[in-house]
Amino acid sequence: MSRIMDSLLFDKMKIGDVELKNRFLMSAAAMWNVTQENIPQDSDAYNHYEIAKGGVALIISGGLNVSVSGISNPKSGLFADERSFPFMSAFARKFKAGGALACLQITHGGMWAAQYAAKRGLVPFAPSFVVDGELGDYSISKRKDLPTSEEQIQEVIEAYGNAALRAKNCGFDAVEVHAAHESLLAQMLSPVSNVRKDRWGGSVENRCRFHCEVFKNVRKKVGADFPVIVKLGVQDAIAGGLKLKDGIVAAEIIAKAGDINAIEVSQGLSPGLLDFSNSSMRIGITSIEKEGYYRAWTREVKHAVKSTGILVIMQGGLRSFELMEEVVQKKEADLVSMCRPYIREPMLINRWISGDHKKATCISCNKCILKAIAEGKQRLECVLNKPNE
Repeated sequence: MSRIMDSLLFDKMKIGDVELKNRFLMSAAAMWNVTQENIPQDSDAYNHYEIAKGGVALIISGGLNVSVSGISNPKSGLFADERSFPFMSAFARKFKAGGALACLQITHGGMWAAQYAAKRGLVPFAPSFVVDGELGDYSISKRKDLPTSEEQIQEVIEAYGNAALRAKNCGFDAVEVHAAHESLLAQMLSPVSNVRKDRWGGSVENRCRFHCEVFKNVRKKVGADFPVIVKLGVQDAIAGGLKLKDGIVAAEIIAKAGDINAIEVSQGLSPGLLDFSNSSMRIGITSIEKEGYYRAWTREVKHAVKSTGILVIMQGGLRSFELMEEVVQKKEADLVSMCRPYIREPMLINRWISGDHKKATCISCNKCILKAIAEGKQRLECVLNKPNE
């Protein structure tokens, strides 16, 4: 690895057969403009191009669903066929024209999409049909008799692999499989949402079997050297949910299977979308002590997978250059990632490259996402004055 400056944060890195110009990534934010058929269309999601020009090595896009059964609402994006190729190819090109590598996140809504699927006459897909509220014609008692079938599971496994191949064919440099937050894979790993009695449920090994099969299929489709990242929720924030010790075991199992290149450490199931107090988008990050709220988890994952050569990505409220440098120096992570700071300050990494290492100016208010939700817009913008304006 070559040294650009006096900080190892600016070291070049390899992920698969792709070279990163530094250790800085941008984590995903799922905002898309879509057609009535849920196909992504006609605009950059919150100005990726400006962020790409700002010095970050790799940008992970917001998640797109691999199957129609994963769509949870009319604004969910779908990447299940070739109709999205023209826009997604142009999207990847624009990332790279800005100077960053392009990574597409692929996902599935699982039980959170079940109600919307049933309303459209589709067979819902959820680990165990543990879904509150109405679900079309599927009453609580009827759902217990209709677990997601082996055939459905295999279809969705194939769908992940096919979506990853589409990403590669559209010119993306990498793919990230979403297995954190409220995603299907997080649901499969959590004992709250996965109460299956077959080979897909029960032990940690069984509950992450779906993950391993998805990554195996993705690897088969994209080839040996194409970078595959997993965003893995290693602990839930709900009662009775996934415990950290089981999340670490799952990370080790997945890494040793050998089909991924990197793990982005994150949280699993949370109490709700706008409950920011215990989520991946925490507010009130007013001091360096409050930054890096997944640091301990990331350290444990790094230790568990150190023999595999899998890269580990730390994210979660990072704002200070010196904290990220310390994490990498201590080998607690290989790469660092942010999201909200880039929305406020697209040129952040270039500022740090210039030698100005003052912390990111994002105040973690989450008004960017709240404004977008309130106005029904699929674009994230900082509501405060940008630095130097």
